[in-house]
Amino acid sequence: MKRLHGTAAALALLLAAPVAAACPLGPADGTLLRGQGVELAFVTDPAPAVAHRPLQLAVRVCPAGASLVAVDATMPEHRHGMNYRPTAAAQGDGRWQAQGLLLHMSGRWELRFDVEHEGRRQSLRYDLRLP
Repeated sequence: MKRLHGTAAALALLLAAPVAAACPLGPADGTLLRGQGVELAFVTDPAPAVAHRPLQLAVRVCPAGASLVAVDATMPEHRHGMNYRPTAAAQGDGRWQAQGLLLHMSGRWELRFDVEHEGRRQSLRYDLRLP
């Protein structure tokens, strides 16, 4: 069996761990964001994220029944986003895999996660600075 190290190991654990009584999420689950009645944790691959390299995210959303509707990234100071449209695929048990992100320049990016729970949609945001 092949051993995983660093980011790959964290990504594998996040994708493999079921969401059960583990909600609410904690810091061990990755970067944690909280909204109104929902929590979201994500891990980037590669970690740390770098400009000009494809980026994927392993995401967990709590509570059960909450879903990740969309993922996007913009540069607020430049008033533009990515040149690509990312996708988010359900992996089961509150886990999602987001692919297709390419942060094409250095600077401050804002990751936006659109989450829906009990008929209500909200956006959770995270500032990410790339050297």
